[in-house]
Amino acid sequence: MIKLLENLYIFRGLSDDDISRIEAIAELESYSSGDLIFRQNDAADAFFVIQHGTVNIELDEEGDTSGPIAVATLGTGSHFGEMAFLDNQPRSASAIAASYSDILRIGYSAMKEVLESDSALSIHVYKQLARFMCSRLRLTTLDLKYERSQNLGHL
Repeated sequence: MIKLLENLYIFRGLSDDDISRIEAIAELESYSSGDLIFRQNDAADAFFVIQHGTVNIELDEEGDTSGPIAVATLGTGSHFGEMAFLDNQPRSASAIAASYSDILRIGYSAMKEVLESDSALSIHVYKQLARFMCSRLRLTTLDLKYERSQNLGHL
């Protein structure tokens, strides 16, 4: 579990002691294919790291009867559910196990306690989270530009 956390973008570069503190609050959960990990609009209380397996992130559009929109498929070593750690908002999408998956669950309240006890660790983790969210936003912006250019070409 330590190696998985060490390689995670938001924890990369942390000391062994810091990684051990985070490992101590992580809980291993197992999901079968099709199991719901969390539902869009649920209150959020944890983020997740895929130790083994695959998870689909899906978006339900209100009033859309064609079914959920696939946002991403995440595999081993990926993390998800971290947005609400930063903004305390409900889940923006649903997460469903696409295969048998072992997933680390890191509760927000326990993580915040660890971060509040060590300002250097807190700065590192929040800075890494901000960088990660910026990279996601940049990718989303590029996707939107591409979609817009494709739609304009069909007018």
